[in-house]
Amino acid sequence: MNIGIALSSGSAKGWAHIGVLKSLLALGIRPTVVAGCSSGALVGAAYANNRLLQLEAWAEGMSHLSLMSYLDLNLGRGSLLAGDKLFRELEPYFASLCIEDLPMPFATVATDLYRGEEVWFRKGDLLNAVRASCAIPGILSPVKHAQRWLVDGAIVNPLPVSLCRAMGADFVIGVDVQSCCFKQVSVPIEIESLRKTACEQTQDNKQLGMLTDLLERGKEHFLSLTSRLKNQQDLDMGMVGVMNQSLEILEYRHKRTRLMGDPPELCITPEVSHIQAMEFHKAKEAIEAGRAAVQDVLHLLKKELKKEMQKDEHLI
Repeated sequence: MNIGIALSSGSAKGWAHIGVLKSLLALGIRPTVVAGCSSGALVGAAYANNRLLQLEAWAEGMSHLSLMSYLDLNLGRGSLLAGDKLFRELEPYFASLCIEDLPMPFATVATDLYRGEEVWFRKGDLLNAVRASCAIPGILSPVKHAQRWLVDGAIVNPLPVSLCRAMGADFVIGVDVQSCCFKQVSVPIEIESLRKTACEQTQDNKQLGMLTDLLERGKEHFLSLTSRLKNQQDLDMGMVGVMNQSLEILEYRHKRTRLMGDPPELCITPEVSHIQAMEFHKAKEAIEAGRAAVQDVLHLLKKELKKEMQKDEHLI
């Protein structure tokens, strides 16, 4: 059985992927097919190249000051940052390597900026592929590849389960570091559910008073929740924060739609909502959250793997 792992986008939250992978390995569960997007591509590439521990040490050694040293402003390349300093720092983990020469199958996803197409990297220069997948629009410079300008793969496939399956994975573990960040979206869904219930009652010729009462209670519930959210979430982020939050919302909604048609066999969701997009110096917290997330689903993971192994034995 080929166990695949799909690592989601998530900026600094993506350090949690390191904790997930290390915990799986400690349990004797070794994914042999790896697909990553954005920060998931960075961690996935290090894992596929047997450099996960080295990347972990570098990430945990990063301070707020060292992070600032990687910020090479360059507004003339379609973004706030060129990204050259950062990826020069990462060269020792990926330099001069081709994807097809890695010890295990690895791929990443990027987005064609002009065509809006999903671009899969399954061969070619590893560092260039990772850089293209990480090119957050407006923040990191687009990457030119084969006459195409490429940006962050999270725009089209933030959790690349489909790519993992295309590479031959029989059992896909999805690691989604964004799922815990938008719990408030359930508020409008609850209101819509109340409206739907009210409409059904109308169709059944229920009394108008009952319908009005139901909507009014729904309205009060919504206003109460949004009031609490407003108190908790004052707008204290800058331009980059607003850009990133907007992208995360788009990615989250797109991801939900895609996963409805092609979900992983198991999804691990580290609790990293407290880590902001650019807080890369909080690697230790994110890695620990990844480790804890594996422990939370360990019983499910063992159960699902056992079922798959039994299927394989039955086929034999």
